[in-house]
Amino acid sequence: MKRILYVAAAVVLISSCQEKKYGAFTVSGKISNAPSKKIFLQELPYGGEQPVVLDSGTLKENGNFELRAVGKEESLYRLVIENGPDVLLVNDGKSIRVNMDVNNYRAYTIEGSEASESLHTLFEKFSVKDSILYGTLGMLDSLQRGGNDSLVTIEKAKRDLQIKDMNKLVTAFINTSESPAARYYALGMGSRTMPPDELKSLADASANKFKEHTGLAKIKALLAAYGQQSQQAGTNSLLNQQAPEISLPDTEGKMFSLSSLKGKYVLVDFWASWCMPCRKENPNVVAAYNKFKDKNFTILGVSLDQDKDAWLQAIAKDKLSWKHISDLKYWESAVVPMYKIEGIPFNVLLDPTGKIIAMDLRGEALEQKLAEVLK
Repeated sequence: MKRILYVAAAVVLISSCQEKKYGAFTVSGKISNAPSKKIFLQELPYGGEQPVVLDSGTLKENGNFELRAVGKEESLYRLVIENGPDVLLVNDGKSIRVNMDVNNYRAYTIEGSEASESLHTLFEKFSVKDSILYGTLGMLDSLQRGGNDSLVTIEKAKRDLQIKDMNKLVTAFINTSESPAARYYALGMGSRTMPPDELKSLADASANKFKEHTGLAKIKALLAAYGQQSQQAGTNSLLNQQAPEISLPDTEGKMFSLSSLKGKYVLVDFWASWCMPCRKENPNVVAAYNKFKDKNFTILGVSLDQDKDAWLQAIAKDKLSWKHISDLKYWESAVVPMYKIEGIPFNVLLDPTGKIIAMDLRGEALEQKLAEVLK
């Protein structure tokens, strides 16, 4: 998935730029059983930047609170309880009220913001379907390790139906929502599982409906650029070239170089713990590794993480038992321009001489290519 799709997948971290002035608004309500009295209202800037705290306060003894901010356009915000859950908000109302019992936080209610309410409902429905899909992917991974082809076929069909169901939910939301910020958020959700052409169609329609919304216009332009990049993928200058050297710290802080793996077929896998499309693809990568690791094949994981603990936890949770390296510099990593990375997940397959013989292999395409070269 190209970087543009990752940008859409990380759309929770954006603020749109309409000309319409939304002005001052308040977020108030009651939080029961909070682990801390501190509470914050953050704006979620576009492009993966850090959230910006607009106001903060302390819960009263009865849990009541009131925070204030000024929004220049319809944007995404987050109400954060210190050491507790948070609530996604849209400033489509002047007075937004949130009521939550932290012991049952998913049942929180929102008043005064139709867009916030609709996103809450969408997220709850999507989470249920996502949890089911995650279970299916885990089962598929186990079956692929066991080599039961008939059951693998059945499980793949189940996976595909579940993905279609998730896409149907998101598509219906985007087509009916009257909130450009909510549509933008939903486009990010859809980018995880939706074919690029379907996502582009939804983004185009949304940008055309809300012509003054700069955020949707940017998504439209970026997806168009992604389409052009895809058409040119076959002429990517890295293909059939020697792989640029990578020397970065491993999980123990020791320097490790890609060139030390010469003599083997190597899949250089660019990913990150925060990248949900990467995490969804990991079971396929694990299955390929387990199937071909005894045939002069290995994997080098190169992470675009910033948080070392999150990186290490993801490696352990996803059972990624190959070598991993990272400079923990996010998109500022030296490997991004070196490998012309537009987005993650992304990978390159090297032959034993270090030449790149394939790029961006996913799912069955990865297994088929490895079977072809590792006869």
